[in-house]
Amino acid sequence: MTETHLLLRVAVASKGAGQIDLHFGHADHFDVYDLEPGGPCFLEHREVEHYCQGGYGDEDKREVILRILADCAACFIARVGEGPREKLAGAGIEAVDAYPYGAVEACIMDWYRKRLETARR
Repeated sequence: MTETHLLLRVAVASKGAGQIDLHFGHADHFDVYDLEPGGPCFLEHREVEHYCQGGYGDEDKREVILRILADCAACFIARVGEGPREKLAGAGIEAVDAYPYGAVEACIMDWYRKRLETARR
């Protein structure tokens, strides 16, 4: 696979209105997309249990979420705490909270183009 054909899989926390509009700990599913230069391709919904339990995180549920997202390069969320961000990074998943309430496809492709540009350098 060459740099110009870089395929990346990402997860998005969304309530389903086409926006990145959920906090990591409040997501009950993640929409998974494959990204390549031609655009995003929706792959599937992956169901999870809420990680956040009244301000505290359930470690077991977080570990299950990390396993469910293990094949993703990034997770797009409206917000994420530092603990979950570090756990995602430790699993090789970039926590992307730079696009809160943005349109899913436009935001993930903007991020992807930036990744492509970095890979070309």
